[in-house]
Amino acid sequence: MGGRCAIRTPPVDASPLVVALHVDVTSLRRLKNIARWIGGDPLLIPFGAGIAATITRDVLVTAYEYLNLAFLLDGTGVYAGARLLRAHDRALLGAIVAIGDIDVAISTASFRAGQHEWTRPRFGEPPATVQLTNIRHPLLEQAVPNSVSLAPGRGLLITGSNMSGKSTLLRTVGVTVVMAQTLNTCLASAYDAPTLDVRSCIGRSDDLLSGTSYYVAEVRSLLGLVQASESAAPHLFLLDELFRGTNAVERIAAGRAVLLESISGATRPSPHVVLAATHDGELVDLLPDTYAPCHFGDAVSDDGLVFDHRMRPGPATTRNAIALLRIHGAPNALISRASECASMLDAQRGATLHGR
Repeated sequence: MGGRCAIRTPPVDASPLVVALHVDVTSLRRLKNIARWIGGDPLLIPFGAGIAATITRDVLVTAYEYLNLAFLLDGTGVYAGARLLRAHDRALLGAIVAIGDIDVAISTASFRAGQHEWTRPRFGEPPATVQLTNIRHPLLEQAVPNSVSLAPGRGLLITGSNMSGKSTLLRTVGVTVVMAQTLNTCLASAYDAPTLDVRSCIGRSDDLLSGTSYYVAEVRSLLGLVQASESAAPHLFLLDELFRGTNAVERIAAGRAVLLESISGATRPSPHVVLAATHDGELVDLLPDTYAPCHFGDAVSDDGLVFDHRMRPGPATTRNAIALLRIHGAPNALISRASECASMLDAQRGATLHGR
């Protein structure tokens, strides 16, 4: 099997599964024949099998149609099939599960063979630290690896400019954990963590069919997350720009409350870990004891903004919204007004962010 694996386990013996599948399929052979007759093609002769085979199939299909009109073969077949299903329902379910397991195994092996680096996860007992080393998103061809380390009851507050990679990191962590816990495979150089229930609040939108606004949908999602934090089972919470779209004061206040509640919940010490992306630098100062700050940087070149998509410790010190306006041809007067207003607001708030 292709790929480098940081942690190797013995190969799984598939022979018991094959034997069980053979037994189950044998008991279902009569059911298969009934399905053929009900389908009107008992020999299952493929199209293009030759003139003789085609004539034979057409004759049998025509004869079956007349016999069906006279003896209600379809109804008789359904009745007999229902009896067989009741008698062999466990065998049918067993065969379906076995085929599904084999299909998953083949797909997982194919995925591993197509990756230059993957690993099998190691699962520890709570309260183990979540240690994800050089994780990558499986859908990005040239994904930049990043590492995340969190002790239970702690969070990571991710800041940075637009398009720098904050939301992608949240999705990467979530996908990595789900793949590790389902396929025993993840794109990383090492994976050490307890089994985690993954909950997220990412990419909310209005629901026109139910008449639910973006804000109400987000509040409901977050309240479900807060209720989940009362569980003693370890959770991974992924939160992206909480309360985006509401006023700054309530956004920061409500965001801080949700982030604290997600960590604490009803159990102490908390078994949960939280990753939250935000543009609100104030949250870094309001959550110094429970959330470690980190950020994604950016730079300005002659071709525009440049991102390396690597996570660094500490809060972000730059922003790029006005720079994006300038790069995309906004009038100079507009840029000047925006820059002057930003400088005035920074002075009032005591902010340390620098515009590009």
